[in-house]
Amino acid sequence: MAISGKLRRELTARSHHLKTMLTVAHDGITDQIVAHVRQSLARHDLIKVRVSATTAAESDAAAAQLAERVPCELVRRVGRVVLLYSPPEDASIPCE
Repeated sequence: MAISGKLRRELTARSHHLKTMLTVAHDGITDQIVAHVRQSLARHDLIKVRVSATTAAESDAAAAQLAERVPCELVRRVGRVVLLYSPPEDASIPCE
């Protein structure tokens, strides 16, 4: 599922008050990190994850890998913070 520009802007606006739910350490994206992100996205449709990376390219690579393994949508990356989205199972239920 590709995110439309309008939805991307809405999700970005909603994300401003969110705190990061977890930090991906220098160990990289492990199975435990993927499981934790899946559990978080089951409860919340939108989460922030902090990535410990030294360059923007490393942050981009970690964000893409995380979005692929979970699976979820990568809304955006700002610095070391990644915004991830997974639409709710029942679309009639409003998002948190």
